[in-house]
Amino acid sequence: MHEKIAEHESTVSHKLCYVQWRQMEKNLIGQSTVDELLMQNIKSQTEQWRQILRRLLDVTMFLGERGLAFRGNSHLVGDPGNGNFLGILELIGRYDPVMADHLAKVKDSQTSQQRLQVHYLSADSQNEFIYCCASKVMAVIMDELDKAKYYSIIVDATPDSAHVEQTVFVVRYVHLSSEGKYEVHERFLEFVDCNKKTGEAIAQLIVETLQKHSIPLSNCRGQGYDNGSNMSGSYKGAQAVILKQNPLATFAPCA
Repeated sequence: MHEKIAEHESTVSHKLCYVQWRQMEKNLIGQSTVDELLMQNIKSQTEQWRQILRRLLDVTMFLGERGLAFRGNSHLVGDPGNGNFLGILELIGRYDPVMADHLAKVKDSQTSQQRLQVHYLSADSQNEFIYCCASKVMAVIMDELDKAKYYSIIVDATPDSAHVEQTVFVVRYVHLSSEGKYEVHERFLEFVDCNKKTGEAIAQLIVETLQKHSIPLSNCRGQGYDNGSNMSGSYKGAQAVILKQNPLATFAPCA
């Protein structure tokens, strides 16, 4: 074995491996290996996408808070009719190199009709951003409502532009703020399609909506509807049906 080791150490392959080992050790210390360079590239791209997504979510919240439309007649970058979402991003891109570079790549792909793997500017991505923001807001509302325990409901309906009856649900509760002050909050829950007009059907819809959000009907202490007979009726109105399930949910007309 002693002779074999000495013989092996003098071979060209051993010397070459020794040099490669030392070079690898030096590169690892200096963080200049191929793997390290690849990881640095991945980290750089990750940070770039985080910055892009942060801007996209800021625009989503800006439009959502003001109730403005997202999309227009076109989905093309640079088109004057592409809507508020893309239009605001183009405005940001004038002063922000990160967004300017991203929009330029998307515009080139649209012009050449070569699809990018991902760009997060499509209608589906916009809807997903809206859903993520709405889920976060709903989680905060549910947390406040859980701490308040007792609540009232306000329900009304109106037809939309497609003549579909949209029923709006609002919860009202007392919230203890971080400053130690009690505040009355009215929070929108959701729109629900409702084509049935009977008090019993509307009451069932109210109960199902509360169950959907895991809000116990037993903690309801108030109902607020309009003066229609199907809502405020003493015998067959929605408020009367709910009162049978929870006698503490006092009805008060919206007036």
